[in-house]
Amino acid sequence: MATTLAPLDAAIWTRIQSGQSVDLARMLDGFNEAGEPRVQVAVETVFTDGSHPFDVLRPTGMWSDERSQSGEVEALRLTDDDGEWLLLAIATQSDGVFHLAAAGPRTASRWQRVERWIGRTRDISKCFINHKDLAGIGDELAAYGRVEVVKVAARVARDGSSINRGFPVRDGFERPSHTDEIHEIEQLGASIRTLTLHVVDSVDVHLRRIAGATFNGGSFRVFRDVVLRRLEDAAAVRRQLVSDRARLPGSERVESLTVSLGASILEDADDTGDLLAVVGAMPDFSMAVFHRNPYLHFAVTDEVDGSNFDVMVTRADAVDIFPGYRASAASLARVSQRIGEAFGALTIANARLEEPTSIFELR
Repeated sequence: MATTLAPLDAAIWTRIQSGQSVDLARMLDGFNEAGEPRVQVAVETVFTDGSHPFDVLRPTGMWSDERSQSGEVEALRLTDDDGEWLLLAIATQSDGVFHLAAAGPRTASRWQRVERWIGRTRDISKCFINHKDLAGIGDELAAYGRVEVVKVAARVARDGSSINRGFPVRDGFERPSHTDEIHEIEQLGASIRTLTLHVVDSVDVHLRRIAGATFNGGSFRVFRDVVLRRLEDAAAVRRQLVSDRARLPGSERVESLTVSLGASILEDADDTGDLLAVVGAMPDFSMAVFHRNPYLHFAVTDEVDGSNFDVMVTRADAVDIFPGYRASAASLARVSQRIGEAFGALTIANARLEEPTSIFELR
């Protein structure tokens, strides 16, 4: 079994241990300029209630772990059957928002473990980003070169089928821009799951709807300044969106969170039955159905922290979630994002402006 860190991880760990600042962009771009083998970096942007992710994350299957910090970068030095490696937690300027990062592609077994650890940790919330966030990343990258779509994976809302498209380099043909491809996917009634972009003479990046990205090459500085910053902004907005949503005692007004779908796919009891199945399969949540026709209304209770929500479908292209008298940010994020992910939501946002629902309508 290997007993040493890879060169980049070793350089990062040495700086952290010596108390020096860690500039990942300078270090990674230095590796590229020195002709070192290309290093990919997988990142997931998460938010918490204010605690540090490493205070609540529980790595499993590791031989050993050691934790060290310098400035906004904190590292876990982990050892598994394949050797030693680093998992980084990078604090951002937004309260409770962190980038978790490790060298290697998203498909690497080590990163797959990280994603499972995050998924099992209730105090760490993933962030489902909207189509406009993807478009915004592409728009800002355009300042550094033409943005070309290399690959796109999407899901058709109506039937759950998949769209997987690749755009090879061909003489006389230009790859589509991010704007054109996002528009085309939306016209098909689908939502994007992953988007791989090539910014000419600048950076290669793979984007995921669950606020994640992989740096595939080029300038890490551009990746940091555009992609990671935009993911931070999206996570900060999502954290604010799901925080402090509990109903106030004595108030009849209830403001909902709306999961907007890509098409009118919840038209009858069979369709809404799929929604019940998705929520009912969530671990540590219980459910009680009040109405099935002509609209769907059911209650969801988080058996761990007591959060409760009324979920309603009164139109075929959206799901409304009404927080109860207890509604933690982590629990609301988990429910809304699971629905959004399962049904290919275009957005998760505050309900559109209209007369707020009365508490009596939820009884």
